Amino acid sequence: MTPLAQTLASLESSHSLTHHLAPALARDVVRFPNGLPGFETCRGFLLMASEALGPLQCMKSTEGPEASFLVVDPRRVLADYRCELSVSDRHRLGVADGADTQGLLWLVLVTIELDGTITANLRAPVVINPERMIGQQVVPYQCVYPIRYVVASGE
Repeated sequence: MTPLAQTLASLESSHSLTHHLAPALARDVVRFPNGLPGFETCRGFLLMASEALGPLQCMKSTEGPEASFLVVDPRRVLADYRCELSVSDRHRLGVADGADTQGLLWLVLVTIELDGTITANLRAPVVINPERMIGQQVVPYQCVYPIRYVVASGE
């Protein structure tokens, strides 16, 4: 079992993910002008980390309905993960034409299914511009990755 899968498996039995998160580790609010699909009224999120979560982070809404999501750098799931942003996605994130995108933070949503299967949505990552504190979930240009990439099989 990979270190990421071990961390997720240990969290699976937790009743509340938020008890692993220390408020002192919360970063500034990241604005999602259009929210996230299915959570369009959630426009602000804190990105939080904890030693108990290992490489995982938690995105917790600061407005709208209560929502929180496990996220991880996609290269922790698939070492050679690569995607390209469209021109319109670059503009929405405040990245100038021709500007380097290396400073962007790429995260994928992680799900623990009822049978214990752990999946990552590699098709539609969340991309954050930390300089502007703006984020959005995107479907990158010519993305070949699946929505449900199995990180670890359940029962």
